[in-house]
Amino acid sequence: MKNFLTMVRGLPFAMKVLLASTAARSLSFFAILAYMPIYLYDTVGMSGATVGYVIGGSVLVGTMASVYGGYLADRVTKINLVILLDLAIILLYLSLTVIHDPFTVTAVLLLTNIASSSMGVAGSALLSDLVPAENRTKVFSLRYSLQNIGAAVGPFLGVAAVAVGSGGPFILSVTVIGASLLPLVIFRSRFLPTGNGAPVAAAEEQSAEEQAEEETPKFRQVLKVMGADRRLTYFTIGGILSIVVYGPLLTFMSQYLVLVEDRDTAYRLVAYISAANAVAVIGAQYALGSRLKPDNLLKWLTVGIGAFVIGLFAMSLSTNAAIIVIAVVIFSLGEVIVVPAEFTFIDSIAPEKLRGSYFGAQNLIHVGIALGPILCGFLLQHFAPAAMFYVLIAVVVVSLWFYVIGCRATAAVSEPAQAKAKVKVKVVSET
Repeated sequence: MKNFLTMVRGLPFAMKVLLASTAARSLSFFAILAYMPIYLYDTVGMSGATVGYVIGGSVLVGTMASVYGGYLADRVTKINLVILLDLAIILLYLSLTVIHDPFTVTAVLLLTNIASSSMGVAGSALLSDLVPAENRTKVFSLRYSLQNIGAAVGPFLGVAAVAVGSGGPFILSVTVIGASLLPLVIFRSRFLPTGNGAPVAAAEEQSAEEQAEEETPKFRQVLKVMGADRRLTYFTIGGILSIVVYGPLLTFMSQYLVLVEDRDTAYRLVAYISAANAVAVIGAQYALGSRLKPDNLLKWLTVGIGAFVIGLFAMSLSTNAAIIVIAVVIFSLGEVIVVPAEFTFIDSIAPEKLRGSYFGAQNLIHVGIALGPILCGFLLQHFAPAAMFYVLIAVVVVSLWFYVIGCRATAAVSEPAQAKAKVKVKVVSET
């Protein structure tokens, strides 16, 4: 905790503001997420099945669109994009307080999720631009801790805001995002990156020819570059498979517990699982995540996947509350390691001019959150309940294999570069 507080105090003002705005967005998002099914069912009048399709579909569309959002982050000033997306989210949330037509509400939710997903990608790229490479993993870990604090607090505030009226959670979210947006606007100049150690002014002094050479390629060209990067492909596949396991933890445990326990016991155990996961992630995130470095990622990823395996196996053994809580804590340590490890890896391989695009591609892993409940629902319907855990163990072990070949592909790329550098040094010394 002492190291954590020292890290926070030592951050530049711009970093503190960005991290605070990240926590605010997380709080507002989860405040609305907990309320959204009730809003769509009671206020908008959608059926239960339609509610699921709308929420799941809008999240999926937003995830896919975030690839282009990352591309935009590479082409425009990132802080301007962040501010515009915040303003768009505020206006979209406000519109939901007065619009109740199902088709219009669906369109608004699609736009909101596109803006929110693109915001996450642009924020990651902006942090990478502003934070020195040696500190990025620590900052990513700190950010994930703050996001989880927002995720833990948000639903409670959302429920409390319902007392104000049917639009209470939307007003709450608008207020929180608006408050976090003000410092971004007021101190906008502090969020402009210098880029490779050179001041922004120096970039303006470049010749038109040099600027043309450094211009970001077209979206189709960027997709081609990313598609040809095996490292990005392998890690994205590994990320999809791993998030199938840790992303929808509460969902698949709810699916499982309502089959093997009575409803009251299932609800009680889900509450324990939620609390144990939140406490473990928030408490251990910085302590473990800050230890990750590009040269030790594979070792830590192996530890993280091992924690998933042990946790899942323990969950399959018993529904005793104590065993479930211990299993979830162990399981959560895997999440604490894997999430910042993925950000660190993508940051280490992304070209300087395509960092936003690479983070956008990495954001595709969230497709796994939608796949997880579908897979678990199928397994629970057709096989013994415990079989779900064994299949999830197999899935997460396969994800480790993709992480391994991604790291090996990175080593294969870096070795020729190192050899070339040695040759260059030798030639220089001989001359």
